[in-house]
Amino acid sequence: MTLEQLKALHNIVELGTIQAAADSLHKTQPAISMAIKKLEQQYGFPLLDRSGYRLTLTPQGKIFYRQARGLLLSAEQLESVGKHLAQGHEAVFRIGYDPMCDSQFIIDILASFQHQFPTTSFELIAGSRFSSLEQLNNDEVDVTFGAWFHLFHAIGDYLTLPVEEFEIVVVASPQFLAGKSINCLSDLHQQPTVTMIESSLSFDSEQMGAHSAKPLVRTKDAQTLKALLIAGMGTGFIPKSRILDELKQGLLQEIHLDDFEKSLVGEVRAIIKEDKVLGPVGQMFWERIKAINSPAN
Repeated sequence: MTLEQLKALHNIVELGTIQAAADSLHKTQPAISMAIKKLEQQYGFPLLDRSGYRLTLTPQGKIFYRQARGLLLSAEQLESVGKHLAQGHEAVFRIGYDPMCDSQFIIDILASFQHQFPTTSFELIAGSRFSSLEQLNNDEVDVTFGAWFHLFHAIGDYLTLPVEEFEIVVVASPQFLAGKSINCLSDLHQQPTVTMIESSLSFDSEQMGAHSAKPLVRTKDAQTLKALLIAGMGTGFIPKSRILDELKQGLLQEIHLDDFEKSLVGEVRAIIKEDKVLGPVGQMFWERIKAINSPAN
C-alpha cells in the first residue's frame, strides 16, 4: 500500500469516475486503474462497486476508506510540518508579560498564529512587577510586554513598541476601610500594605510598592494581590484594569489622598533586546504588533 494508491482511491470516491480521478491527479486512466487493482489484490477484496456508471465503495471498501482518509490527513499534516521546519520556523516562541499588561491583547494575536505556524509551540509566561524585563535580560523569553519607563535604557539596549496605557490606583476593601480615616500619605503610612514582590533589577526595591512601615503581605501575581486586597489584608497599589468589576461590585474602593496623585499613569510596551535576532515567527509577531498600533488602526 502506498500514499499514491490511497490518493487514487480518495479521488475516485470524491469524483465518481476513474477518468475524473486521473485528470485530478494528472495521471493516466490505466495508471489509476492499476493502483486500485493492486490495492484490491493486496487485501483480497473489492474496494469499488463497478456495476453502475458512477463507482461506489463496497461495504469492505467503506471501512477501508474511512481509515485511509485518516492516513491521508496525517500525511498532509506531516508535509506541512516539513515545509515549516524547512523555512526555519522556531520550535518554541516565548512571550513574557507583567501585571500591567492585559494578556488578552497577546492571546488575540496568538489565536491566529497557532494556525499560521502549526509547528511552533507558544509559551505565555506571566510574571511579577518588572519580571518581564528581567526574563528578557536573562534570555528566558523572546519578547515581553510590560510597564515601560525611559530609565530602562540605562540597564540595556531595547527596541520597543507602544501597546496601551496603564493606570495604577490605591485601593482597599470596604471592611478594611470601615472606621478608618485615610486622607493623606501620613494616614496611608499607618496601614498594612499588600504589594508585589520586587524584582532583582537594580532600580526596583520594596519601597516602590510599599507605602507603610506596618507588616507587609507580598505576592508574585496580580490575581493573588487582588484576592488579598478583597480579603481585607491591607491597602495596595494595583492596575485599575484588573479590578474594574470589583470596583463596580463594591468589593474594593479607591483611596483618594489630598497630597498624592489620584492615580499613576504609564505605558505598556512590547520589548525585545536590540541585538535579538528573531526567527520568522518572531518577526511576524513583531510586525503584527506594529500593524495593530499603526495610526490607521
